[in-house]
Amino acid sequence: MNSDLNMKKIMLKYWWTLIVALLTFAVIFDLLILTSYDILLTIVLGIMLLLCVGIVISWVFLIRNKKWRETILSFISSAIIITAFTFISAIMALYGPSIDDFGKNHPLPEGQDYSIPYDMESRQMESADSLNTDTYLQIQNDYQGGIYLYDFYYGALPAGEIYLKCYEVTENLPLSEERILEASKVSIERSTSFTQLVSRQRFTIFEGEWGDYYAARIEVWHRDADTQQEQKLYEKVYRVEGWMR
Repeated sequence: MNSDLNMKKIMLKYWWTLIVALLTFAVIFDLLILTSYDILLTIVLGIMLLLCVGIVISWVFLIRNKKWRETILSFISSAIIITAFTFISAIMALYGPSIDDFGKNHPLPEGQDYSIPYDMESRQMESADSLNTDTYLQIQNDYQGGIYLYDFYYGALPAGEIYLKCYEVTENLPLSEERILEASKVSIERSTSFTQLVSRQRFTIFEGEWGDYYAARIEVWHRDADTQQEQKLYEKVYRVEGWMR
């Protein structure tokens, strides 16, 4: 009985401390998103859930004792904090900086020949020359580092699909395998001569961060629409960086 009375007194007098604590831990959580401390994120999120439970319990005490002003203030404050927290956390998770040392751990190998993607602002991709295989695949930087556009030219091919496979050069590690496969895929009709098969198709490399350049082998593949057989058509090494999602 005494414990119930003590709980009642605490809730009626200090209900606002739960709101302040929720706000504090919400700010801490959003700051931790910028780090790699996953365990701390889990702990802070757990504390926030407990605080939400405590806030709901405080509403029960406040309503029973007809503390309408305090109930409304607690409800509105909690709703604002939770809404802002959810929105800010989502934005930071999607667009805030990531921590990915892939590029640092795979520096450009000394003596490696590579091409550099065309810069989006300074120059456009060029038309290919059928006599110069180096022009068959052309890659351009898109609006953010790690996001690219590609053009591809080739000779006669049956109808099917053109798509990319990308690998880090030194360890032959697949890069964003499933995502690149889907994003780079283009359906083509049967061609009988050298022509442009792909124009400005976008794909994203997720491994690494802006400015941490490494060498990637970009392979162009074709899947025959009738036989479903895959054939590698072309490959070229580029200097790339990862998209900081």
